[in-house]
Amino acid sequence: MAVKDDNKNKKSKVYLFIIILVLFLINLMLIYNLVTNNKKLSLTKADLVNTQTELATVEDLKEQLEEDLAFYKGENESLDSLITLREAEIQKKVSEIERLLKKDGVTASELQRARQEILSLRSKMEALTMEVDSLSKENQYLKDENYIMQKQVEAGQERIAEVEAENTDLTQQVQVGKRIFLKSLDVTAMKKALGGKLKPTDKLKRVVQIDVNLILGNNDLATKGEKSLYIKLITPNKSTLVDESMGAGTFSFQGGESMYTLKKVINFQNKNESALVVIPRSESMTAGEYTLKVYSDTHEMASTHFMLR
Repeated sequence: MAVKDDNKNKKSKVYLFIIILVLFLINLMLIYNLVTNNKKLSLTKADLVNTQTELATVEDLKEQLEEDLAFYKGENESLDSLITLREAEIQKKVSEIERLLKKDGVTASELQRARQEILSLRSKMEALTMEVDSLSKENQYLKDENYIMQKQVEAGQERIAEVEAENTDLTQQVQVGKRIFLKSLDVTAMKKALGGKLKPTDKLKRVVQIDVNLILGNNDLATKGEKSLYIKLITPNKSTLVDESMGAGTFSFQGGESMYTLKKVINFQNKNESALVVIPRSESMTAGEYTLKVYSDTHEMASTHFMLR
């Protein structure tokens, strides 16, 4: 019985030893892993680098590219399309490099790869600038050729325009020479006197009508026949006196429409024709300086001023 108990004690000791040994080995492995990880972490931290210089370089390259390409933009649509396409490709590469440099924990190997990418980017930028410059020069050569041809065409057109202008001037001179004009223009405000006679006045409250006496000048170049004269009475407030009941209306003048106070048709026979145009007193008339102008269909013939107190 004592022998059996002794064997059990021996087995228990063996089991206990094995358990202690296993625990020791486990602790030894944990210590090894901890030391190894600490060494890796230390190496990793030691391997991390600062990327501010490279980021600044990339930013400078990007700004330089924008400045260089801005010089060529706007020359023609085809060149602008090429610049836009190539610039987009390079901007994509710039973004990739910046993402690499801005991420947390950039290692020395990653920095070296980024530097290689920057060198590649610089080469692509130089190639693009050379390509655009070459195309720009070709475009400028074509522009120069077109400019010369354009100047030759313009010279021909200018000569044609000069001849046409000379003909136009001659035509205008003839038209001016054929105009009718006024030999005299007299405007008088009239009042009723004793016996019903009309006498001149400058007092607004006494005015009953305004007499416009005019005489046409002779002109052998002018075409004979009926001529329309447009009388425009301009009030002190710079507006044309218009009363449709008196025959007011509009006439075409220098490409537009102009108001007139009265219209008078005279049969021009080149004999110093005279006419009297009567403008009745209007309730809208006020005191001040009045201007009376006479127009034909083509030009202002004469004007005069008078005061009403």
